[in-house]
Amino acid sequence: MHKLWAAARFSSIFVYVICCLGIITFVLPFSSPQTRGRVIRRWARRLIDWLGVKLVIEGQLEDQRAQDCGITPDIGGRLLCANHVSVLDIFVLNAIAPSSFIAKAEIARWPVFGRIARAVGTVFIERGNKRALLGVGSKMQQALKEGRNLLLFPEGTTSDGKGLLRLHGNLMEAAVKTHAPVVPIVLRYRSGSEVTTRAAYTGSIGLFECVWSILNTKNFWVQATILKPLHGENRHELCRQVSAAMCAHMGVVDPLAAVDAVQGTPAVRTSAEQTAE
Repeated sequence: MHKLWAAARFSSIFVYVICCLGIITFVLPFSSPQTRGRVIRRWARRLIDWLGVKLVIEGQLEDQRAQDCGITPDIGGRLLCANHVSVLDIFVLNAIAPSSFIAKAEIARWPVFGRIARAVGTVFIERGNKRALLGVGSKMQQALKEGRNLLLFPEGTTSDGKGLLRLHGNLMEAAVKTHAPVVPIVLRYRSGSEVTTRAAYTGSIGLFECVWSILNTKNFWVQATILKPLHGENRHELCRQVSAAMCAHMGVVDPLAAVDAVQGTPAVRTSAEQTAE
């Protein structure tokens, strides 16, 4: 019975894709930025519901508009930084706060999904191309000045969801230059009360194989925690703060702190430690 239920849920993906193609062709091109954000948020949440995945959100962004439509033109935008685990991450995060994603350029060439990614304002990056990185940085700064949500996976790849990989702070420079807040978001995929690796999109696992694994996991749900916004004088400091905050929430060893200990770099102090001094 569970397999039949999973198969029915799995088929809903194809219905979703067809509906998305209709929306990006006939709705989004004629919508205001605020309407686009609301449509994206509703459809991201709809896919999660269709798959039977429960979403629990803890915390909130400081401006409700950032979660409603993803744009606050009067006060500037924000850079959301999340750990990357699953093919569901983008939908989960868009259901929380519609955002323009920073994604590898290969996604733009994916059939169907690449078209959807382009339509929702994804900023594509050519990894290893320094000249392209400068262009992406300029696009990110402009988006933040316009008040948009930008979302970055600073690990640069997916993990199994149990811990955090070493973060890369190069693209956080846009937040430094525009004085935009950086908001860490921690995603934890769970089966019952335990963190599960069955949602992980790692190794040789294919996209649809990952989704099938999720649908066949009992008592599956995702916990998304929005942490306090951070500011830094430079991208290195910001990256260390984000890593420290996310690892403290997850209760795992901070890989950047371990590197700093070896190199003799001062570790990032928590707000409690700074207050006590």
